[in-house]
Amino acid sequence: MPNPVINEQLEQLNHLISHQNAAIDLLASDKRAAMTTNIADIAMLCKNGEIMELMDYGDQISMAWADGETNYTPALNLCHESDELLEDAESIHGAFFEWDKTLPYGTQFDAPEAIYYFDGTEAAGTYHIEIGTDYGTGWSTAKAIQFTLTDAPAADDQLVINCGNDNANDPTNGRTWNVYAKGSTTSKQTGTTSDGTGGTKLGSTSTTDAHHTNGRVNAISRVVYGYNRWSQSGIRQFLNSAAAANAWWTPQNPWDRPHALAATKAGFLAGYDASVVQHFKPIKVVTVACNADSNAEDVTYDKVFLRSLEQMYVSPMAAAGKEGSFWEYYKRLLGRTSPAPLWQTYTRLIKYALEAPTSAQHCWCRSATLGNAGNAMLVHSSGTLSGNAAVTATRCAPSVFISE
Repeated sequence: MPNPVINEQLEQLNHLISHQNAAIDLLASDKRAAMTTNIADIAMLCKNGEIMELMDYGDQISMAWADGETNYTPALNLCHESDELLEDAESIHGAFFEWDKTLPYGTQFDAPEAIYYFDGTEAAGTYHIEIGTDYGTGWSTAKAIQFTLTDAPAADDQLVINCGNDNANDPTNGRTWNVYAKGSTTSKQTGTTSDGTGGTKLGSTSTTDAHHTNGRVNAISRVVYGYNRWSQSGIRQFLNSAAAANAWWTPQNPWDRPHALAATKAGFLAGYDASVVQHFKPIKVVTVACNADSNAEDVTYDKVFLRSLEQMYVSPMAAAGKEGSFWEYYKRLLGRTSPAPLWQTYTRLIKYALEAPTSAQHCWCRSATLGNAGNAMLVHSSGTLSGNAAVTATRCAPSVFISE
């Protein structure tokens, strides 16, 4: 026979246990809510391999970030947990987080570069540069770029031709040129080009590949569209600096020119409090350079970086395994059991603007378009994976690796 006293006691016990479990769940929920805005707690959990006990891939944290006078609280998605290397070869455990939305403004990957740098022996007078290979519809081997210097340039001065960021523009047809000290924006002398072989020949653009440099003459694609090499890019310098405007950019090669934001914005990290930035660890980042650069595997150590194709669970142009392991967040987001084919459209990859959350944006990856030196990969606002000219003011979604 059922014992009513025992039954009543069991009901009371079940009721108590139910309330205790609810209290524990509420406590855990409160703890998680508080934790997602406390960088020190997040970093410790990441380091100890405990972050997945309170979060799942796609869950978000948020930290205050400011852009000049505008304050934001961007959300970052938990993307992956792993061991990564610091520059001293120390292995550190932590987690990758990526901005859920893009920066509130476009950021060119890299600026158009100079076509030539001087060695300091050149005198005032007329010079020309041969066009060694046809490129687009504006650069023709039937022409040469002729110009006249009014003053002798100094060593490392750069010759910059305004090609309008379009390979359909003829560089010999009255294009404005300027001579700058390396990396400077103050013109030392200026003039216009013409088609001719007068005066002294300075060299020729590459005769075998429009994307190779040739002596002190730069690659045409880099002159027109900027350079897609992550290790030398202006966007990498911007993302990894907390310096003020006019202080975070320096030239990375003899032809390098100032990034479009160099004089107007402080480095990206200036927007975060130093107590947050200290938990962004400068880990080893590998990025494959384009074919013209022999597909070199560039190694950088970055606090802030952009996702690679491979990390997005997309089939890379380079050999698999070169640009980092896939992030579990993207594998789940795409709902695939094998990497997504390149050059197709995946609406789940679309990123939206921080300041306008329903506005789809083009968004950079750090992976280069291997077939040329002027294009970097991105996800279009439609979700299509494609390349775009490095000079383009495209949005980006910064990524960081957080640990203690």
